[in-house]
Amino acid sequence: MKILVVFYSWKGKTRLVASSISKVLGADLKEIKEIEERRGPFSFLSAGYSAARGECSKIKPFDFKLEAYDLIFLGTPVWAMRPAPAVNAFISKAKLKGKKFVLFATMGIFGGKKTISIVKEMIEAKQGRVVSSFIVKTGGVKREEMIRRAEEIAKKFIKQGRKEVR
Repeated sequence: MKILVVFYSWKGKTRLVASSISKVLGADLKEIKEIEERRGPFSFLSAGYSAARGECSKIKPFDFKLEAYDLIFLGTPVWAMRPAPAVNAFISKAKLKGKKFVLFATMGIFGGKKTISIVKEMIEAKQGRVVSSFIVKTGGVKREEMIRRAEEIAKKFIKQGRKEVR
């Protein structure tokens, strides 16, 4: 089974979780990148506002083909209880029909369940199928604990025969 872990990360926490999962699964790792980097004192507010409105940001073209993968882990940070605009853009641009997904969200305090639900609806609207999902809390959590949690989830996925993980 060929697996891809694709994610967007602004501050690096979702990247850390994604790379830990990828390493344990022996999966390819690809980052969704925005064309314009978010910076400046108001970037946090504008990012949350864009996410709350369900907007898509401009992202760089993919350097991979989803058709080559049997399963895709898709990761997003939680912004204003919603997926990041770059993940919205990825979903809107990608051909998802018939693809299987495991969704994951990284969140500071709350909003992970709602974010997962939104992403699931978007994927299913494009005829993709979500087979599992999970949330990794990052607020007040040390780097080592985030890595441990991500590796634990990936190992559980392998142990269960690469089926659903809760």
